Amino acid sequence: MNWQTELNTSFSWILTALFWVSLIFALTAFALSKTAFGEKFRLIIQPCIAQSDKFKIIGLILILFTLILLEVRISVLNTFFYNGLYSSLQDKKADAFWFFATINLMLVIFKIIHSVINDLMRQVFEIRWLEKLNAEMLNRWLAHKNYYCLKYSEELPDNIDQRIEQDAREFISGTVELVRGIINSVVSTIEFTLILWQLSGLFVLFHIEIPKGVVFFIYLFIIVATALSVWIGYPLIKLNFNKERFNGDYRYSLIRVRDNAESIAFYNGEQKERSNLHEKFNAVIKNRWAIVRRMLGLDGFNTGVTQIAMILPLMLQAPRFFAGQVTLGDMHQTVQSFNRLMRALSFFRLFYEEFTLYQARLNRLHGFIYKLNELDNIEVHHPIECAERVVLRNFGIKDQHQRIILQDINIALRTGDALLIQGASGAGKTTLLKAIAGIYPFDTLGYAERPCNSLFLPQRPYMPQGSLREAICYPNIDTEHPELVHAMRSCRLEKYVSALDVENDWQVILSPGELQRVAFVRILLTQPEVVFLDETTSALDEPTEAQLYQFIRERLPKMIILSIGHRCTLLQFHNTLLKLG
Repeated sequence: MNWQTELNTSFSWILTALFWVSLIFALTAFALSKTAFGEKFRLIIQPCIAQSDKFKIIGLILILFTLILLEVRISVLNTFFYNGLYSSLQDKKADAFWFFATINLMLVIFKIIHSVINDLMRQVFEIRWLEKLNAEMLNRWLAHKNYYCLKYSEELPDNIDQRIEQDAREFISGTVELVRGIINSVVSTIEFTLILWQLSGLFVLFHIEIPKGVVFFIYLFIIVATALSVWIGYPLIKLNFNKERFNGDYRYSLIRVRDNAESIAFYNGEQKERSNLHEKFNAVIKNRWAIVRRMLGLDGFNTGVTQIAMILPLMLQAPRFFAGQVTLGDMHQTVQSFNRLMRALSFFRLFYEEFTLYQARLNRLHGFIYKLNELDNIEVHHPIECAERVVLRNFGIKDQHQRIILQDINIALRTGDALLIQGASGAGKTTLLKAIAGIYPFDTLGYAERPCNSLFLPQRPYMPQGSLREAICYPNIDTEHPELVHAMRSCRLEKYVSALDVENDWQVILSPGELQRVAFVRILLTQPEVVFLDETTSALDEPTEAQLYQFIRERLPKMIILSIGHRCTLLQFHNTLLKLG
């Protein structure tokens, strides 16, 4: 082996290596797909592949593989050029020294260009994949009201926002790093083992001569170090999984305090919230100390192995150098090759901490997507949409355990009718309203139908962040609706007309009564065929409540109204009464 041969055969070497790497990668991927790990991985990436051009994916992967192989080849050539550089120094050949110095300088320039292109292609691959995965997860989460149905799940996935944003992003970067590291390690192991095989001779251990013994000793040293490292770091898998969960729980608790600041202030609940936050934070700290204790042992061991590896090759080759069997260049090439081989074989040992985090993210993403699949496979009987009336015949409702909580309800509402639902707390009023509106996540009994142009308004209407105009017109009302200002004045929100284009957190700024008045603005602008009012006037005084009901009855005389309310004053605006319990 010499530098000229290695340089001349580099192109053919890359093509051959690319073929074998691609073939082995495909076979390995197929074999892994039959394992539990592979099934989880496939569940996450399969929708992304289905949405993409498979030829573009294959082309991008082949480019990344080629760049990895180029990196290995550059490192191999680097050892030969430095061999020539140091050998020319030993032989005091100035012309040869400057020749190899120039070649090494050219190789450095090539490495810089390669590094820039490599980073660019990696980022392109990760960004494109993240776009696909994020779109898939968001679509699945929002489809069929899964984001709402998950609230009722017995095994609710924790910190869904973290899984969609952080876990997905770091899962992709971790996958790319893992695949790149494995390919680089395997190819580097083969290449630098061949170099060390040529450089090593007889290795004498306890007066026993071992041909090529340096290579065997290096392999034994690294394998033992890797096995011990894995044994020391194994508990980190569970600890890092808990780390993500505890951090997410603590962050969510902080957000709840922010979002419910007014209620907490009225209750003087600071002490209780402080206690709850301390409890969540203590779980984070306790888990972190467990990680620190485990990492002290792992990092100490890895540091020791790394330091020993810096001097070990010189000690192994020193007898042959002093015997005149190898040159100074051979010694330097031995050190370089040993360090590259050490890095290659130690990939799993050094990557182990990251792999524990990677496995935790894989499990979290798999759990989230698997739960969405479960929800999609649940058959729920919803009312027939786009009828001209609201009809229930022998209607009933089941809970998540298939227990019947309401049954034998019969209602027939035609154009202009209004139904008031009353009953004790917990009697199932809101549940019934959700079932008629088609947003109840569990099964129902009997027959039901309703108009398709419907509007459901909860007790505390939702106001997204942004301008007041956008918040009132949520989700799909025209922000330039010609009746917007008039509707606001009719619903006694005239003082906010001048603030329509002001961006703020209107959910917090508006009082509960003002939020409920916004709900009636939406009714006037949407003009639905049927509106569901779940105690939507509970925060209003009776005169304002009467004024708003009277206004929508006059403006929208054909609209069907289904209301939940406890006040007897609501009876005058409804021609039908249903009492539960």
